[in-house]
Amino acid sequence: MTTEFSRYLRQRRQELGKTQIEIAEAYGLAQMSITPVEGGHRRLALERVPRLAAALQVDPPELCLLALRCWHPELSAALTRPEVQ
Repeated sequence: MTTEFSRYLRQRRQELGKTQIEIAEAYGLAQMSITPVEGGHRRLALERVPRLAAALQVDPPELCLLALRCWHPELSAALTRPEVQ
């Protein structure tokens, strides 16, 4: 099942003109293919998203927020809702 995160990952990788293997190597896991993550079949641990952001040359906090919104929407909503006065 594709998610906004997986679609973003694929789009950004293609913008960079990189293969899935090249992103995996830049991510630091040469043996891992990004295919299951891009396909929405696998999630990364949230603590690994900043490293993926570096491989994709994007802002780590923004990618982390996207991952949180896709994978843990209730937590994301609780953390990003306006503070009640």
